[in-house]
Amino acid sequence: MPKEYQHILWGSIRSGNEKAFRQLFDEYWEDLFSYASKITKDHSLAQDIVQGLFIHLWEKRDNLPEVTAVLPYLRCALKNRLLNALRDEHVYQRHVDTFTQVCETNTRAASDQLQFKETEQQVLQSINSLPGKMKDVFYLHRIEHLSVAEIASKLGSSPQTIRNQLNTALQRMKNAWALDLLIVLFLVERIL
Repeated sequence: MPKEYQHILWGSIRSGNEKAFRQLFDEYWEDLFSYASKITKDHSLAQDIVQGLFIHLWEKRDNLPEVTAVLPYLRCALKNRLLNALRDEHVYQRHVDTFTQVCETNTRAASDQLQFKETEQQVLQSINSLPGKMKDVFYLHRIEHLSVAEIASKLGSSPQTIRNQLNTALQRMKNAWALDLLIVLFLVERIL
């Protein structure tokens, strides 16, 4: 696609032209998906990240910068999303590894260890059963200790939406456990 046409297409997208956006999607989807798949080695994750990029572009179309070379811009934006996803996976794995190490060096009685491992699995299942974005918000707030404002900025949502998702996640955890919320939060902090 010639550069001057790319510039016109990009300008049309910034103006809210859905047909231009669809053309951009059709033109670059395969290239971006292939690039993401090579990096992640996971087609499902690659698809989610590329779709997230296009959703972000459409939602933020009014604030997109002037771009003359569209593909390099898209690849750079995708690269940043891939790095974030890989970093998040690395951080999550680091927490799992730390927890595993703590469990292995723990000197509790055998029955206490069994009870603790069962509780651990149940808490992790409760967290993993949360819907995708809610799980991300819960993880970023309770595990990464990001503020509501930081999470809202990172995920492109309003602070009120983030607060609502956190409250809903905590309520679901409380209901799933039928325990006092403080106990659930203590277990989450302790496990992760």
